[in-house]
Amino acid sequence: MTRSQLEVDGRRIALSNLEKVLYPETGTRKFDVVDYCIRIADAMLPHLASRPVTRKRWPGGTESAPFFEKTLPAGTPEWIARFTIEHSERKTGYPVVRSAADLVWLAQVAALELHVPQWRIDLSDDIDRRTDRIVLDLDPGPDVSLDECARVAVDIRDLLDDAGLSSFPVTSGSKGIHVYARLSTLVKSESARAVAKQIATAMAQAAPRTVTATMAKAQREGRVFIDWSQNTAAKTTLAPYSLRGQPRPYAAAPRTWDELAEPGLSQLEFTEVLDRYDEVGDLLAGLSGEVAAVAVDHAAGGSDVIDLGEYRKKKSSRRASSKPTPAPPGPTERQPIPSGLTELRPMLATDDPIDGLDDDWAYEGKWDGFRALVRVVGGRARLISRSGNDLTGDFPELSVIADCLVRDGKPVDAVLDGEIVALNAAGISDFSLLVSRKRTSEPYELRLHLFDVLYLDGVDLTEQPWEVRREILDALTYFDGESVIDIPPLLPGPAETAVAVARERGWEGVVAKRRAARYVSGRRSPDWRKQKNWNSVEVVIGGYRPGRGSESKIGSLLVGVPAERGLRYLGRVGTGFTDAELDALLEELRPLRISMCPFVDDIDKPVAGSATWVLPKLVADVAFMDWTSTGHLRHPTWRGIRRDKLPGDL
Repeated sequence: MTRSQLEVDGRRIALSNLEKVLYPETGTRKFDVVDYCIRIADAMLPHLASRPVTRKRWPGGTESAPFFEKTLPAGTPEWIARFTIEHSERKTGYPVVRSAADLVWLAQVAALELHVPQWRIDLSDDIDRRTDRIVLDLDPGPDVSLDECARVAVDIRDLLDDAGLSSFPVTSGSKGIHVYARLSTLVKSESARAVAKQIATAMAQAAPRTVTATMAKAQREGRVFIDWSQNTAAKTTLAPYSLRGQPRPYAAAPRTWDELAEPGLSQLEFTEVLDRYDEVGDLLAGLSGEVAAVAVDHAAGGSDVIDLGEYRKKKSSRRASSKPTPAPPGPTERQPIPSGLTELRPMLATDDPIDGLDDDWAYEGKWDGFRALVRVVGGRARLISRSGNDLTGDFPELSVIADCLVRDGKPVDAVLDGEIVALNAAGISDFSLLVSRKRTSEPYELRLHLFDVLYLDGVDLTEQPWEVRREILDALTYFDGESVIDIPPLLPGPAETAVAVARERGWEGVVAKRRAARYVSGRRSPDWRKQKNWNSVEVVIGGYRPGRGSESKIGSLLVGVPAERGLRYLGRVGTGFTDAELDALLEELRPLRISMCPFVDDIDKPVAGSATWVLPKLVADVAFMDWTSTGHLRHPTWRGIRRDKLPGDL
């Protein structure tokens, strides 16, 4: 790896792979991105000032999958300023960008997109986040041009002018336009959000055929969606002048209102942004001004620390008014998990298509393992399958999660949702390896992938939107350094990209989750949708046939699925087993033998004549190529017993 040293603002920064092409379509290298950061720094820094930065990184270039990063990674230079948000006394440290050197370091780690909230650290105290500006994100719906989006932006400008607020347009570098407005007074984030919503709603009422202020996808066809929610304290917006992780190196570019009034508006690449800046300076200079700062505590090392009680504040502000909000526990008070939460069952996804979903959705990997709710109470963990079976004894390695959930020497109660997987030598989850792990010599690594948090430290989170729960989960630091527990990052959108990335990584599929969805216990909800990368089916074992030349061996399993009249026959599964699995299956099926065929279909006499029937109790997972014309499985192969499910779950 080639390395060089660059001195910027008195800081020596180690740079590597400067010839690495980050934007293959244009040949734009890391060197070019570093150069852009240095040349645009004076314009960009005021719009990042005193705001924690969340990053999207593309180490492999924009044709590869990015990853979303909040916490500062190991090896961050000491001179990068930190801002620590305490989530119920769990700390997440964000960088605060103050110099060109900071921007160059971010470019070195391929952090192309820099996202910031509208509130500022220096204007906030330990209770409220405050801001001196609002932003309206104009997102054109299907078949809506950037010119049409610009016309809506101009109408917003006129409305803001009438209110005495100066406004500034920025083409976002992606599809739409950001309209910023400088507020005449300092306000709380909640107030800024209310102002932005009022503006968006007024625009939608005035032009319902071209504008919508609701997030529902069905409302966006032929309209411009005005996203007012990005003024919420918990949300971020791409910073002005930031690059985009698009095929071409577009940037969030400040524009003039005259440009927006002319037809043919387009997004600008970073080279065009530099040329404009050299010619006319920062078109957003009037957006950031001096505002009286609110006193903020400082921790050792100069890091700003504010105990914002992140998820508790969200809980109290977003929960429906019809439900009373319990007071959060005090620092030494422990509240037991409410009885209703101890009876939770996993929320399930439907098989609805995910193609074409909009920005209201996010995407997670679908892994090949056992779904489990993890309940940690009083320092002890229990793993409960989707059918209510206790899996704790099957996975003693995962009891370490209770050891992790400790604060100030005291246990923290929690209910988490996740998937237990076995990773093979290639690092891919392998269901067959998971179920045969006690009988195989093949190497594997056990993991608990966490993807939801339902209860934490006295707070019920099930009524919170998914995006709030996900933000809380991402902020948890309890499991840092614990190898068997992880929180996999989200997949990049849109859906087509998420599916492609999941396939490339060898995952079972993708789960799309509506950002506003609450957690629905034990039910399939269209707010969660799954798409597999190959065909598989969960079946019930109804019998078996002996192997050739041996009545003491299983040759194939006879399987089916529950139907209205009984068990419907799907065919025979005779491949994919190891000898050890076949021996174990025979021992398990012998006590279940019955005299009558459990299938409601007519089974071919040669098959039925040699079959041993069993009580249809065991659920298994089978992969297959396709369906035959008679409704049977074509080329089925065994994957393993599903200990987490019962026939009634299918």
